[in-house]
Amino acid sequence: MKIKPLLPIAFVLMTVGSAAFAADNSVRPGVVGRIGGIPVTEIDLSYRSRVSEVYYPGSGKRYVALAQLVKGYLAFEVLKDLGVPTDNAALEREAARIDGSTKAPEVLAKIKAVYGEDRRGYMDTFVRVVYGERGLYNEVFLKSAAIHQETRRLAAEFLAEAKGAPSSFAEIAKKRGLTAGTLRVSLDNGIVREGERKEKPSAGAAPAGVEQARRILESAGRVRPGEVVPDLIEWQEGDQVLRVLRKEGEATLVESVNVPKRAYEDWFWENASKVRVTIDDKALKERFLKEVSWARNLSLD
Repeated sequence: MKIKPLLPIAFVLMTVGSAAFAADNSVRPGVVGRIGGIPVTEIDLSYRSRVSEVYYPGSGKRYVALAQLVKGYLAFEVLKDLGVPTDNAALEREAARIDGSTKAPEVLAKIKAVYGEDRRGYMDTFVRVVYGERGLYNEVFLKSAAIHQETRRLAAEFLAEAKGAPSSFAEIAKKRGLTAGTLRVSLDNGIVREGERKEKPSAGAAPAGVEQARRILESAGRVRPGEVVPDLIEWQEGDQVLRVLRKEGEATLVESVNVPKRAYEDWFWENASKVRVTIDDKALKERFLKEVSWARNLSLD
């Protein structure tokens, strides 16, 4: 069973009360490897294998558990290297956040059953993984201007050139390796790419993308048809440049170019490959390297 590049696993799931975690930081027996300064033990693999079964029945193999721990612990170590708090207090705050934001209580019940009364196991192999992956992606990667300064520069340069020659919007985009498309934007139907059909929402339901549509309409309302909106519209995934075409009833047609942010996986491995990884169990290491496609990116002893 090949493992493809893993996305951050659990942004919604987790559990358990707020009993103190800090008491025992000793290394448990049966160490099979280390990710940076974090040991991985047989107990950790056992827990993570059972957690994996909760997520994906049939996936509870040792190398799968190891892959999940490696990816999560690498993210945690990168967080620490970037100066983000990773102490016990930070993990307790993450556990409290998980408690307050879960949208899958039935899954949480199964996760709790895996750990029983072992608070330390839960914090080590579950909360730490979630905190590392969520924190690195949501709180660092998406919010850092420095990480995305190159793509922001590309978007700003395109915007400046397009403002100088609005009628050549699509041609300028193509010259710069970008793709322009036409969007029909309204509060009634949200955002629809021209030429595509969009199902109407059920009675009483808001159309998908209505808040995004509202932002686009507010920006488009500042300029006349034919003109380029003078500022970038920043989204979580990247920057958008707009040229207003015309009004059609309640809808506004715009030409749009999206300049995506830097790819997370590229940035992640640029940092995570600096963390030393050791796997002492020879058979486990061989299976892990054979089955896990991203293992080639590791700084592996």
